Amino acid sequence: MMLRTYKYRLEPNKEQKEKLEATLDTCRHLCNNALGRRKLQAELYRLPITKQWITVENQINALPKQKQDNEYLSNVHSQILQDVLRRVNKSFTNFFRRVKNHEQPGYPRFKGSNRYNSFTYPQTGFKIVGKKLELSHVGKVNIKIHRSLTGKLKTCTIKRDIDVWYACFSVKIDDSLPEKKVIKSAVGIDVGINPLVALSNKEKTKPPKFLQQSEHKLAKEQRKLSRKQKESHNRNRQRIKVAKVHRRIKQQRMDFHHKLSRELVVQYDFITFENLKIKNMIRNHHLSKSISDVSWNMLQSFTAYKAEWAGKVVTFVDPKNTSQECSSCGKIVKKNLSIKVHNCPYCGLVLNRHVNAAINILKRVLIKVGLGYTDLMPVRGLAQDTPMTQEAHDFSRG
Repeated sequence: MMLRTYKYRLEPNKEQKEKLEATLDTCRHLCNNALGRRKLQAELYRLPITKQWITVENQINALPKQKQDNEYLSNVHSQILQDVLRRVNKSFTNFFRRVKNHEQPGYPRFKGSNRYNSFTYPQTGFKIVGKKLELSHVGKVNIKIHRSLTGKLKTCTIKRDIDVWYACFSVKIDDSLPEKKVIKSAVGIDVGINPLVALSNKEKTKPPKFLQQSEHKLAKEQRKLSRKQKESHNRNRQRIKVAKVHRRIKQQRMDFHHKLSRELVVQYDFITFENLKIKNMIRNHHLSKSISDVSWNMLQSFTAYKAEWAGKVVTFVDPKNTSQECSSCGKIVKKNLSIKVHNCPYCGLVLNRHVNAAINILKRVLIKVGLGYTDLMPVRGLAQDTPMTQEAHDFSRG
């Protein structure tokens, strides 16, 4: 059994938009109320008068009484309200897990009107009828089903993205994952800022730099925003303009990585990345913007799930010294980030530093599975650097 998510755009009319906005606002108020009760209980827990902790079951059982006291809660499907309380509980569970693991915890925060953008029908209250999505307490909303939805519907999440609405369906598919294919081609991938990816067969892909392309427009809109009076309608309209620029950059980046990850999965049966600690790398203020723009984690996650569905393999290896180690003789050749060519004084190998790292990445995982580097040579040969547009690089063209 597998779960898959389908995302479709909604086209609600004015009345339906108002109902969707009202539902979001109700969910936000309930979320903040539940969070406030948890915080108050945490303070009382330190006192000798009580040692009873509020649970999600307690809060769900209290919903009928809350509906009597707050009539606006009755305008929202009961399972949506229950899901809101489960979200609050999950945020606290994650908080305590991070504390236990000595990570940066981040205590759950109250949600402002612009920070709560989705609600979920966990089991009932929604139904697809032709080209419409019937939602409890909202009505029949036009939906753009651009691809067929297969499997058993489990949940429906309604999401607001600035001024656009989406329905995200979680679907259970009974079919098992495809059998792992016979590995005929393998590749190691070194991710970087420029090139974005370097493959162990010497192919390289330049980054599209979507943030850099939109930086001037983004700065212009942000300057306008800074001049607007706080809490005014003009400021809110300008805030939406800034958010739309960010949304366009995000969508361009996602589209590019979807295409690039698909090309990788189509061409190779066995794909290996470095297991990078990206959060730590972003702390370098000189590189943080560039690292965020190329979004390595997005590429890796897209490639991983596509490979799983295709019956192929994605693995991760320790990144230590992949750029410093010579892929030919194994000696360590120290070099800083400004040096782009690996020049080994021991064996004489001269190679692009990123390609050298990609070969080491592939070698490490092949050694783990008991294969040599020559047992699974990549299927493509040497390729030149290719300038990138919004189209992902077609590796088959070299």
